[in-house]
Amino acid sequence: MNLERAYRLSSILLTAVGFLALILTRELPVGLIVFGTAAVIVSALGVIRPGAWVTRLCRLSPGAWNILLVAALVAFVLDLLLLSRDVLPAAVHFLVVLMINKLLNLHQKKDFLHLYAISLLGVLAAAALTRDIWYGGVFFAYLFVAIWALLLNHLRNELDEHPGDLVSQDARTAWQPLTRNFFWTVNGIAVGAFCLTLAVFVVIPRVGAGFFEKNRTTLIRTSGFSERVDLGDIGAVKLDPTVVMRVEFPDQRGPVAERMPLYFRGMAYDRYDGRTWANSFARQLMLDHSVDGSFKPLPAKKATRRDSPALRQEILIEALDTAVLFGASFIRSVRGNFPMVLADGMGGFSMSYPLSIRFQYTALSIPDELDPSDRTSVSPVYPALIAAHFLQVPALSPRVEELARAVTRDGSTAYEKARMLERYLRKTYRYSLDVGTAVSENPLEDFLFTRQTGFCEHYATAMVVMLRTLGIPARLATGFLPGEWNDFGNYYAVRQQDAHAWVEVFWPASGWITFDPTPGIMAPPANRLWAKIGRAVDSVRLRWDRYVIRYNFRDQVAAVQTIRDRGDRIRDQASGYLGLVARWMTGLRETARQLITDHAGGASVMAAAVALGLLWMAAQMRHPRRRCRDLLLPRQAAAAKCYARMLRHLEAQGISKPAGTTPYEFANRVRTEWQDVSSYVGPLTELYCRIRFGLDPWGPEDSQKADDLLDAIRLSRRQPLSRRQPLNPRP
Repeated sequence: MNLERAYRLSSILLTAVGFLALILTRELPVGLIVFGTAAVIVSALGVIRPGAWVTRLCRLSPGAWNILLVAALVAFVLDLLLLSRDVLPAAVHFLVVLMINKLLNLHQKKDFLHLYAISLLGVLAAAALTRDIWYGGVFFAYLFVAIWALLLNHLRNELDEHPGDLVSQDARTAWQPLTRNFFWTVNGIAVGAFCLTLAVFVVIPRVGAGFFEKNRTTLIRTSGFSERVDLGDIGAVKLDPTVVMRVEFPDQRGPVAERMPLYFRGMAYDRYDGRTWANSFARQLMLDHSVDGSFKPLPAKKATRRDSPALRQEILIEALDTAVLFGASFIRSVRGNFPMVLADGMGGFSMSYPLSIRFQYTALSIPDELDPSDRTSVSPVYPALIAAHFLQVPALSPRVEELARAVTRDGSTAYEKARMLERYLRKTYRYSLDVGTAVSENPLEDFLFTRQTGFCEHYATAMVVMLRTLGIPARLATGFLPGEWNDFGNYYAVRQQDAHAWVEVFWPASGWITFDPTPGIMAPPANRLWAKIGRAVDSVRLRWDRYVIRYNFRDQVAAVQTIRDRGDRIRDQASGYLGLVARWMTGLRETARQLITDHAGGASVMAAAVALGLLWMAAQMRHPRRRCRDLLLPRQAAAAKCYARMLRHLEAQGISKPAGTTPYEFANRVRTEWQDVSSYVGPLTELYCRIRFGLDPWGPEDSQKADDLLDAIRLSRRQPLSRRQPLNPRP
């Protein structure tokens, strides 16, 4: 392929990548997608087959194209004022029209430059319109193609500026600089540019949301999280597999639901009129920020158990049509980028309005725990407020109370009766979403005595009402079950079909305790391979949202802190290993010296020492620049430098250290030959050995101590030789 054709095709391909990014945002009308795709195909066909009839058909005069552009500008104004009423979608539509115009009119050099600008604006607009993971792949493809297009554009410009380098136009057309080396070099540059882009993304501090960031996401419709809930609301979404949130437990390992009951609680209800549940405590109070940045309600007046370890959850929630904040029972605080957090009188947390974007927050929960006194209490005494609100029952047939008393006839305590009702409902009734469309006059009695089939709301409502007929306070709670555990990302993927209703029973010493009378549902068997692939893809999507979309300055600080901590650990470990090797070598030398003095093994040890010496000399000859001091840590090098200065001072006074003498042996020799300076040599030798062969740090006080000892040694003067008696005279 010659340079001119490669240059044109790379420019068209770059534009196609930018246009693809806009298509994937699903913000373009079908008409613009069709015309834009046709323009890309026609433009590419004009490069591959210049004489094709379709290219001749699309050739219009400059005046005709100008008229079309004016019409497009008018359409942009109408789109902005009447249709989309948003500057970004209207601008994107106009940008596609400009792209179509340029693709069909690539005649001059400036047309290609305009095309580059249009493609870049398309990619930037797509970044403002979407947060999906596909954008990462499109961005890498755009960066890769852009490197090729810009380099080919540079080569073409060089060729235009130096036309005399080629003899003829035919030679100019036939010139092919796209060799194999050029191909791989450009690819390497593209990969390097992508790595540099990642580095810039990690290093550059985050800023706030841009001007164009706005919700364009369709809210996921939920049921069962308003102030009033009808029986059947939650069952309407039990077949919807849409993911509503993903929940991580940073302080836990493995699936939490395997070790404890786990319910992601949303709201609770106390008033039941026979068909509908309502919340009498729906009045919400605005919560203030605490010192750690979290939103906490005021402490409860009643002292209940709060010694259980807190359960921390990182929740990434989709754009829902409810303002409720979910978390494991029972939420004690939430933390996130919220303008305001409200709390009702039943422990429910919510925002002031539903956020129309996916967002993340942290919830801290205290799991419920039954006090032993409540387990054995026969007739618990409840506070007046609890009895007034959570023992209310609507006008029902006497059969409901009779059934409750018959089921709990053998129960001696209130707790045993609650468990008996829970087991009875689980074993006696059949779970089914197919309960018909007819509206019953009394859905509870219809469930208990007629159909004996229902879903979670029927089970939970039946247990709450039957407990209240027995004088045990209870309420209905709604939220989600844990859903599917993702072993790739270590989190729960909670879907619409995991919406659930359960029972919370009040105990004087324990507070509210969770009960669930709904029987377990066997999920239909799924293809294991596809399920595993789906979990892997969902895990990547979560990481993309967490570490790319929501990457912020706090994450940057945490990353730097992690790198520094790991560096310190590696340095300490390396220091420990080097110190261990140094001590081992010192012990080996001492052992060798003792063996050499032993006549029985002296000859063999000497031969081994000579062989090791020869091997060491050979290694030094092969690597003359390698020195042991190169392996020293900074603190060890500082200690060695001070010790070397001491040896030079002593050598100037006539006391030299033999090569085979250990530091302590040499200190003993100095003590024998020069008593006055031994009080300085001994501490400095001790400091050197402790730092050089141990794990102690070299601090400022050690450096000052070494300097003082060296100054004292340097100022000391040895007596003349005539005034000293020879030591250890040779016989």
